[in-house]
Amino acid sequence: MSINRAEKITIWTAFVAISGFIIMRIFHGELYVLIPEHTYLFIHSGTEFISFAVSFTMLALGWLFFAKSLSRQRLYTAALFGVVGLFDMLHALTMKGMPFYQPVGDTSMTLIFAAIAQMTGAIGLYFIFRKEDMPIAATQRLPVVGTALGIGALLAIIIYYLAGPSAELLTGMSLVGLRSVSKTVILLSYLITIGTILYSNRNERPQALLTIVQSMVFFLFANIQFILGNSMNDTDMLFGHLYKLVGYYFLLKGIYYVTIEEPFKQQKRSDSRINYLAFHDELTGLANRRLFGERLNAEMQRARQNDNRLAIMLLDIDRFKTINDALGHSFGDEMLQAVSQRLRHAAAKPDHVFRMGGDEFVILLPDLENKAAADKHAQALMGLFDAPFVLGEAEYHVTISVGISFFPQDGECVDVLIKNADTAMYSAKVHRNEFANYMPEMNVTAHDRLRLESDLRRALEQEQFTLAYQPLVNLNTGKVVGVEALVRWHHPQRGLLPPGEFIPLTEENGLILPLGEWVLKSACKQNKAWQDAGLPPIMMSVNLSMRQFRQHGLAERIMAILEQTGMNPQYLDLEITESMTSDVEFATEMLTSLKAIGVQISIDDFGTGYSSLAYLKKFPIDKLKIDRSFVNDLAEDGSDAAIVTTITAMAKHLKLKVTAEGVENDEQIRFLRDRQCEEAQGFYFTKPIPANLFENWYRHRNQMA
Repeated sequence: MSINRAEKITIWTAFVAISGFIIMRIFHGELYVLIPEHTYLFIHSGTEFISFAVSFTMLALGWLFFAKSLSRQRLYTAALFGVVGLFDMLHALTMKGMPFYQPVGDTSMTLIFAAIAQMTGAIGLYFIFRKEDMPIAATQRLPVVGTALGIGALLAIIIYYLAGPSAELLTGMSLVGLRSVSKTVILLSYLITIGTILYSNRNERPQALLTIVQSMVFFLFANIQFILGNSMNDTDMLFGHLYKLVGYYFLLKGIYYVTIEEPFKQQKRSDSRINYLAFHDELTGLANRRLFGERLNAEMQRARQNDNRLAIMLLDIDRFKTINDALGHSFGDEMLQAVSQRLRHAAAKPDHVFRMGGDEFVILLPDLENKAAADKHAQALMGLFDAPFVLGEAEYHVTISVGISFFPQDGECVDVLIKNADTAMYSAKVHRNEFANYMPEMNVTAHDRLRLESDLRRALEQEQFTLAYQPLVNLNTGKVVGVEALVRWHHPQRGLLPPGEFIPLTEENGLILPLGEWVLKSACKQNKAWQDAGLPPIMMSVNLSMRQFRQHGLAERIMAILEQTGMNPQYLDLEITESMTSDVEFATEMLTSLKAIGVQISIDDFGTGYSSLAYLKKFPIDKLKIDRSFVNDLAEDGSDAAIVTTITAMAKHLKLKVTAEGVENDEQIRFLRDRQCEEAQGFYFTKPIPANLFENWYRHRNQMA
C-alpha cells in the first residue's frame, strides 16, 4: 500500500515525539533541574497564555471560516477548544504567585483547572471524532458555541466558589485516586481518539485529520511528562508544556488546513474545472467550439503573416440520428466517445481536433502547401472509419461525410469558414461516405434545402401530400393480397417529389411524426373505402419511421386511428426496419404492444440491417420482406441467389411469410416460386399508382384472371 506525503509526515512526527521523550528519560538525571519559582512562573504563564490564544484562535477560525462548509466535527471542535482555552486561562491566572491563587485541600485551584482543561480536550476530541462527520446548518453556530462556553463558565464559577481549603475529596488518598483516574482517562482518550481517526479514515486519510493526529501525539506525551514530574517547577513540567505547545501548533495547523487551505484548493479545483468545461466538451474531452474559434483566429493571423493557407475539415457521422433513435442516447454517447478517441489518436496534433456539438467534429489543418494536401488528409480521415467500432460485444460500421473550406479563398473569418465547410459537408452527405471541397455554387443547393424544409411545414398544413399504392401479389395464386402505401409530395412549384427528396428532411426536423400519422390515417381510410366500394378485404402495409416506432403511446395512437377510420386491425400491416430492433428489450416490448391490438408486423428491407438472428425468433413478427438489392441480380449473382434462398428457408422454419421487393421479370418470379416465396411486389406487376387508378387496375386484373 502506497503512503502519501501527509502520512509520511505523520509517521515522522510521531517518531520525533517518541524519540524526544525517550531521550529525555535516558538523560533525565542530566537534564533534570528545579527552576526558580519566579522564572518558572514567567515561563509557565507565557506558555499558558499562548495555549489560551491558540484555543480561542481555533474558536474564531471555526466561527468565521466554516459558515459555508460547516460540519459537525468542525463546529464541535471550535466550541470544545473555546472551553479548553477558558480553563487554560483560569489555570494560568490561579498559579502560585498570581492574584487568584487558591489552595484546595492538598492541591490548588490551578491544578484543578489544568486537569479539567486536559480532560475536556481529551474526552471531547474522542466524542467528536468517534462518529462520521456530517454537514450542519450555519445557524447552529451560536447555540452550540454559546452553550459550550456557558457550561464551561458556569462550571468554573462553581468550582472556584465551592472548592474550599478543607475539601475532603481533594485530600490524602482520595486526591491520589482522583489524580490517577484523571490521568488514565486523559491518556486513554488520546490513544483511543488517535486510533479512531486513523481507522475511520483508513482508505483516504486527509491531511487535516492527520495533522490533528500529530497534535494529539504531542498532547499524549505532554500529559505523560506532567504525570512523571516531581515538582510544580521542574524541567519535566517544562518539557511537558513544550510538548503541549507543539501539540497546539499542529492542532492550529490542522484547523488552518480545514478552514483556509482546503477550501482554497477546492476553489482552485472548481475554477480549473469551470475553465476546462468552458473550452472542452464534457462527453469526449475534446476542445469545443469556443476554443476552436480562438485557435482558428490565431492560426489565421499566423497564416496572414507567413502568407500560408490553412483548411478546416468539418465531419458528420452519417445516419447518426437513426443510430441514436435505434440504440438509445447512451449508446450514441459511447459511439461519440469512440469516434473522438479514433480522431484524437489519428491526428498529427490531437489539440487540432474539436467537437462542435452533436455528431459534428472539426479538424484544423494549418500550414497547407496546396489543396491536394487537404484532400490527402480527407482520404486518410475517411479510411479511419473502414474498421468497425467494437462497443460491448458487437461491431458497428459507421461512415462519415466531410466538408472542407480553405483560408483565405473560402472565407477570412471563423463564421464564414465554418458555414462554408458545413455547406460542403451537406453536399457530400447527399451520397454519404464522401468528402467535398467547398464551391460557391453549393450555396444554391443549401438554400434550396432550407427552402424545401420551410415548404414542408406548409405542405402539412395544406395537405399537399398524397399516397400511391404498390400491390403485393401472391405468387402461387396470382391474386392481389395487399398494397403498400407510399407517400408522394405534390409540390406547387417542383411538381411530384419522391420520398427520397423529402423524407430525410422530415426525419431531421421531427416532421416525420405528423407526416407518418397522416400517412397511416389516410391509408386506413382508403382501405376501408375500397372495402365499402365492394373490393375484397386486402392487407394495407404502412412503413413506420424510427421516430414513430419509439414514440410514446404508439399502440394507443394506432388503435385510435383504426377506430376513427373503421378499419379492422387484421388488415393493417406495419413495416419496420431491422435497425429498429437493435434495442432488443424495447423492440420486444413495443412489438408485443402492437400485436396486442391485432395488426400484422413485417420487417422491411430484410438483410441490409444489423439485427441479430438469435433475437429474430423472439420478436412477434409475421413477415420478412427481402430487400430489392438481393432480388435485382438473382440470375447473375450467385451470392444474391444464396441469400434469398437462405432467407426463404429460414422464414419457413420460423413460420413467417416472405415478400420479395423489386421484382421486374419472369426469371425472378420463377426463381422466387421455386424457393417457396409467397408474395412479391415490383414493377413487374405495376408501378405505385394513385388510389383511383389502383381500383381500376385491380378490377381489370380480376377480369383478366
